[in-house]
Amino acid sequence: MRRKKFVAGALGACALVMGVAPAASGYVGEQLPDTARQPAGAAYRGGDAASATLKDAKGNEVGSAWFTTDSRAHSVWVEVYLTGHFPPGFHGMHVHEKGNCTVGDPTNPFTAAGGHLMPMDHHTGLPIGQLPPVQVRSNGRGYIKFVLDTFTLDQLFGPAGTAIIVHSKPDNFANIPADRYSVRGDPNAPVPDEKTTATGDAGSRFACGVITRDQN
Repeated sequence: MRRKKFVAGALGACALVMGVAPAASGYVGEQLPDTARQPAGAAYRGGDAASATLKDAKGNEVGSAWFTTDSRAHSVWVEVYLTGHFPPGFHGMHVHEKGNCTVGDPTNPFTAAGGHLMPMDHHTGLPIGQLPPVQVRSNGRGYIKFVLDTFTLDQLFGPAGTAIIVHSKPDNFANIPADRYSVRGDPNAPVPDEKTTATGDAGSRFACGVITRDQN
C-alpha cells in the first residue's frame, strides 16, 4: 500500500488512518481491520492503559477506544475502532470533561459529558481534549491510531472522570471558511461564532464512552 505522511502541529499528534483527513495532525495510511481488535499496548510497554466502550443513544455498542502511555516518549497512544454503525465520512472526536454518558434527551444526547476537556491551568490553544477526526468508510467502519502529548493519562481521571465522544459530522477546527466566517482582508466580515469555536461545527454527539483505567 502506498503510504503518505503529513506533518502539522495543530494537535501535536501523529495519526494512522485511511484516506485523506482534514487538517489535524500527521498520519500514515493503514489497512482498516475487518474485525474488532485488541489494543496494541504491548508495543508501548512501561505505561498505563485505559479504554472506553462507545455506545450510541439507543445503547448499541458501536466502537471501542484505547489509551496507552508511552513512557519512553512522554506521550499517549490512542486507538479508536468504529464497528459499522456510523455514516460514511469524517467524524469529529473529542475527550469530554465528565465521565458521564447518560443519554438524556435522545434528540440531543450525552450532554452530561460536559464540554471538551480543558483543565483550569491550560489557558492557550485548543482544548486538550481535541482529537483528530476519524474517517468512516462506506461499510460504516472506521479506524484511527495516533500519538499525542497534549494530555497525560492521569489527566483523564480527575474527580469527574472523562468520556470520549464521536460526533455526527466533521470537525472543522473553527478555521475552515463557511458563510459566517471571516474573509481574509475584510475587517467587516463575520468571524467564527461561539458554537463554531466550541465544537468545530461537528454536529450532534453520536456515540459516547466513559474512559476507565485498565487494571494491570
